[in-house]
Amino acid sequence: MTRRLLLGAGLVAVPALLASTGMGQEKKEVAPGQPVTITVTTAAAAPDVSISLNKRDAKVTPCRNGCNHTGGGNIDVQQPSPDTLVVTLTGVAVAHGSPAGPATASLIGELVQSFDISFDKPTVKTAKLTLEGRVIGFLRSHQNMGTADEVAGASISGPAGTPGVSMAMPSHAVGGGQSISVNDKEGPVNLAIPAAGTYCLTQSFRVASFMPRVLFPCKSPSAEFAPDPALDPLWISAKEPFKGASKKDLGFQVTVKVAVDQTVEEKKEEPKKEEPKKEEPKKAEK
Repeated sequence: MTRRLLLGAGLVAVPALLASTGMGQEKKEVAPGQPVTITVTTAAAAPDVSISLNKRDAKVTPCRNGCNHTGGGNIDVQQPSPDTLVVTLTGVAVAHGSPAGPATASLIGELVQSFDISFDKPTVKTAKLTLEGRVIGFLRSHQNMGTADEVAGASISGPAGTPGVSMAMPSHAVGGGQSISVNDKEGPVNLAIPAAGTYCLTQSFRVASFMPRVLFPCKSPSAEFAPDPALDPLWISAKEPFKGASKKDLGFQVTVKVAVDQTVEEKKEEPKKEEPKKEEPKKAEK
C-alpha cells in the first residue's frame, strides 16, 4: 500500500517538475506577416596596440606594534581591454595607545608588473602610453592624540636606453583632531613608445597611524583606504565624521593605456607644401 502511494505521488510530481525545468514550456510561434525584431551586436574592433602581462612581484606588508588593527591589503590587477591595465592597492591602519604604551600600525603595498607592448598592425609606427592615478579614502584623528597619513606613487620604465615616466600622488597627514576625506587624481602622464618591447610598472602605497601612550580612553587615529568590511566600526567614533560615505572605490588605483600616437601619424601624412617660385624681374628694354 505504501509503495502504491509513493508511486502515485511521484507520477503527480512529474508534470510540475517538467514545468519548473522548462521541459513543458510551449514554443512561441510568430504569425505570418508579423514583424520580428532582430538585434545584431557587432564585436568591438581589435586595438592597434595591445598590452600582454608578464611576470608580477607584488606584496602587502603589515607593520604593527602595541594595540592596533590593519585590514584590506588587496592587490587587484585587471585588464578590462587588450590596451588597458588597471591596478588597485588597498589598506587600513589603526593604532590605539593605552596606559601600557604607544601603538603604531602601517600597511605597505608594493607591486612590480612586467608587460609587453606590441604593435598589432603593420601600419603602426609609434605609440603613446598614458599613466593615470587616483587615491580615495579617509584620514581621522581625535583630540590631540595620534596621527594618520598616506603616501602613494607609480612609475613606468622601458627597455634599456629608453626614457621612463613617474607619477607622485599628493601625500596627506592629519593630527590634533583633524579629519579629511581624500579624493586625488594625477595624470594622464604621457610616454612615447617608439617601438614594441617590454616595460615595467612599479607601484607603491603606504597607510599608517600612530598614537602615543595615554592614561584615559579615547578613539584611535585611522587611515582607511579599503572598501568595507576592512575597518571594523568598533575602531572608529560613534560620531563618525564621514558616516554614510560610499566606500566601494577606496584605495590607490593606477590605469595604464596604450594607443597609436596620432600626432606623429598626422605629421607623417601631411604633404609637403610646394614653395612658390620666385619670378625674376624683367629687364627693361633699351
